[in-house]
Amino acid sequence: MVELLSLHISRFQRERADYERTLPPAVLVFTPAPIAAMAVGDEDEHHHFRTLTSVETPMLGVGEPIVFPVVKNQENAFGRGITVGRTGNNDVVLDDGTVSRFHAWFQRETDGRYVLTDAGSKNGSFVAGVRLAPRRPSPVVDGARLRFGQVEVTFYLASGFTKVLSRRMGT
Repeated sequence: MVELLSLHISRFQRERADYERTLPPAVLVFTPAPIAAMAVGDEDEHHHFRTLTSVETPMLGVGEPIVFPVVKNQENAFGRGITVGRTGNNDVVLDDGTVSRFHAWFQRETDGRYVLTDAGSKNGSFVAGVRLAPRRPSPVVDGARLRFGQVEVTFYLASGFTKVLSRRMGT
């Protein structure tokens, strides 16, 4: 379930052991640009990500990071992996006009590593600023910056995400 980063920090702080046991193997963190930084007329410079609604700022919190679990939804029949796209039938839904209906997919290898494959999307998928060739898997490492169309996120394995939460708490 998509949640605010602050909720993850709160649960991590209150019940760390239980939280770590229930954390998905990987997450994507979207950090919107600060609202104050967006001047009128800068729509081309600052992309508005909508997350599941038609509002200009993220549905879950204005200017607050959002966490997307990278997990398979049981209703999604795509057998190759965890799908990313604009429509609700994807495992990770990024409701943004620059994201294709079915944009890309993650696969978890037997050794726990992840690869990302672009599904032939119009606006491309990027790992560390490099556009992926369609239908060619590319390794994704903990802390990697990813982009789907114009939506930028950071990929974290569970262990890397708990380190981020610890740093946010100052521990």
